[in-house]
Amino acid sequence: MLLLDWVGCAAAETTRIKRPAPSPEEAQNIAVDIAKNDGLLREGDIIVTPRGFLVFRGVASDGYTNEFEPVPNPLNQNRGQKN
Repeated sequence: MLLLDWVGCAAAETTRIKRPAPSPEEAQNIAVDIAKNDGLLREGDIIVTPRGFLVFRGVASDGYTNEFEPVPNPLNQNRGQKN
């Protein structure tokens, strides 16, 4: 009986549709989407994206969308101020 169950599982595995692995860019986009939609985010949390750091500001008025704001680069702010 156990052998028949194993054979049935093996047959089911061969009929599954196999997708190619995502490209590095696709994997990066998936990771950013997961981070942006994380239910554990709290106001002030910072996430890293390819476009820079984003700080979580809270849930939008629609009650579904998360709002983020870019974190300014402190190095760029000090460049104009030379002694």
